[in-house]
Amino acid sequence: MSSNPTSPAAPEAQELYIVSEGKKRGSTREVRPESAFDKFYTVTRVHPGDAILTDNWHTSEVFSHARNNFEGYTFAMRTLEAWGAMIENDHRAYYTAGGRIWVLDLEPAAGKKPRLPGTGAGKK
Repeated sequence: MSSNPTSPAAPEAQELYIVSEGKKRGSTREVRPESAFDKFYTVTRVHPGDAILTDNWHTSEVFSHARNNFEGYTFAMRTLEAWGAMIENDHRAYYTAGGRIWVLDLEPAAGKKPRLPGTGAGKK
């Protein structure tokens, strides 16, 4: 029995990837084990969490913008991270916009799907 000293080595795991979208475009990110395969999340609600926010035009505009662009949509985990969201667990992420931290309530999704009815700009 001879051992083959030239057997091919296992391929190295990817450690970094370059962000191709969002506000962190061009930066590098570490590849986390759970994002090796795209995980999808639907943003069910955007809110300030426990924060006490001043009621002014700027806060209202930033909140409206965050809600209209996230709430009801399904995103890949890497996309949310590329846009600057920090995913805490499968049900919560934090997004900084306008100098404020907004809480994104998440729901795991099997894949990309249409926007939830009654959310975002068309919310009634």
